[in-house]
Amino acid sequence: MKYRHQPKHRPRLTATEDTTLPSSESEPPSSGLTRRDVIRTVGAGIGLSALPMTSGPVSADPGYWTVAVMPDTQFYTETDELIPYAHDQTQWVVDNRDAENIRFVTHEGDLVENGDDVGEWDRIDAVMSRLDGVVPYSAIPGNHDWAVQGDRTSSIENFQTYFGASRYDGYDWFGGSGPREKPLNFYQYFSGGDYEFLHLALELEPPGETDQASTSLGWAQRVLDSNRFLPTILTTHYYLEEKRQEKGERSTELFEKNGIGNTGEQVWEKLIRRNPQVFLVCCGHDHRPDGEYHQVFENDAGLPVFEALADYQDYPNGGNGWMRLVQFVPGGGAGGTDRISFVTYSPSLDEYQTDADSQFSFDLRFDERFDPASWVGDVDGDGDLDGDDVARIQNHLAGRGGSVDQSMADVNGDGRVDIADAVSLNNYLGGS
Repeated sequence: MKYRHQPKHRPRLTATEDTTLPSSESEPPSSGLTRRDVIRTVGAGIGLSALPMTSGPVSADPGYWTVAVMPDTQFYTETDELIPYAHDQTQWVVDNRDAENIRFVTHEGDLVENGDDVGEWDRIDAVMSRLDGVVPYSAIPGNHDWAVQGDRTSSIENFQTYFGASRYDGYDWFGGSGPREKPLNFYQYFSGGDYEFLHLALELEPPGETDQASTSLGWAQRVLDSNRFLPTILTTHYYLEEKRQEKGERSTELFEKNGIGNTGEQVWEKLIRRNPQVFLVCCGHDHRPDGEYHQVFENDAGLPVFEALADYQDYPNGGNGWMRLVQFVPGGGAGGTDRISFVTYSPSLDEYQTDADSQFSFDLRFDERFDPASWVGDVDGDGDLDGDDVARIQNHLAGRGGSVDQSMADVNGDGRVDIADAVSLNNYLGGS
């Protein structure tokens, strides 16, 4: 019988609500400074080795919030000797949930090495079950999670049994799954700071077109259309390729053996660049030479999209427990801007990686990038969403007030501007 904790009813997190579970003791980091100090130092380009090495408690109020990223765990699951590295990761999340203000955990896929080995699924199930009732989380299938590696025509039954939609029954942060009866794509909600976020979790090389609702990309587009006001993080297994770099690229050749799916570049062109609410893409899979790469691109709305690869499977012991911590630091950037900082840490070693591919940051203004007025609904162009925008859509439909920016006025994302868009915006603003 596979091991599972039963989920507890948990109200959905909102931008104004927080849920507090009993805090737990944790091991102090290698520096006596709070991690906010560490993040600011990382952003300034100073290595952690330059910091004074003293012991001390982690601040209970770090002043930032964290998304924890678990790269490919496949080799850990093969043996009882290596699985403790994965256990260390989720135990660290539990122990440091409050101190690090961890709001979400995303697994980048390749949960196991051999998709047809139930013993490996039992091991990773026990690892991830530790998060149940503690923090919202997600897991997606990578190429190793099929019974035959990278073969979509082979069985994916074990993933669906252990990490299908039923795993998240009872959690209000779980949005749903699709598009098939036994789905491989999911979405979740979580909050951080003053914002509520959408997380979109897509299978290996998600197939289809955005206008085909029965396909993975079509389903993903509908989820985004239904959550147009939420800034979005997207996780998929194979997206960036470090090994191609001159400096890095998205994948341009399918790994899937039957040619079924979309490459990373196709996912960018068809889905991500056209949906300005997506601001961060996390991925794994590519592990040569050192499994790390990051880049920034502008989407069709001229807004930045941050993309980061992490996969440490070629390191000793299947990865030595290395994981990514994505820290959102209000006011932590240059010139009073905010900062998204990426830190690479191993709970097993209690060490950081400090090279430029392992710790890096992006400066931006959260209130601009996470404000839906940046991408939808600001029909009058004044920088905010209010009743004037609703009225502008209504006047446009009545033949008064001239033309409108179609991308801003198409609030529900159905490709046309009609009364449904005015209703959607009015509902978002709390109207009746």
